[in-house]
Amino acid sequence: MGVSEGFFGSLADEVGYPFNQIPPEAFINAAAGYAGQASLCGSLGVAAACIGTVCDADTQKKLVGDLWNWYKEYPFPQIQPAELGLATTVAESVLCADSVGKFMDAQGCGFGDTERKERCAGVAAGIVKKTIEMLNETL
Repeated sequence: MGVSEGFFGSLADEVGYPFNQIPPEAFINAAAGYAGQASLCGSLGVAAACIGTVCDADTQKKLVGDLWNWYKEYPFPQIQPAELGLATTVAESVLCADSVGKFMDAQGCGFGDTERKERCAGVAAGIVKKTIEMLNETL
């Protein structure tokens, strides 16, 4: 939901309609790799939906592919608002299970721990930031 709030919430404030008609809560199902299944990172799926609302099909495909390739190589989390000094890890995958699993091993924490939750918040912030940067460069 962090990506949808960061993207649609910002556009709702700055542009208004139609972005103020998209409830960020509509994307809550993306949490924990879509309904807790640890599949695709929910932040990536929501970012793809965000891109889809403002780009044509060919641009969507390119930007989503570029974003997912970036994600696989980026050391998350760079954004750490809680200042917990979290370990950074490279997912090498777009799957939640791989990304979170590597982090939890490096951090020595469990799925329900504060450190994992803060890490995923930092990932969402990093993804929405990168998504907006890519869109600003493209559109």
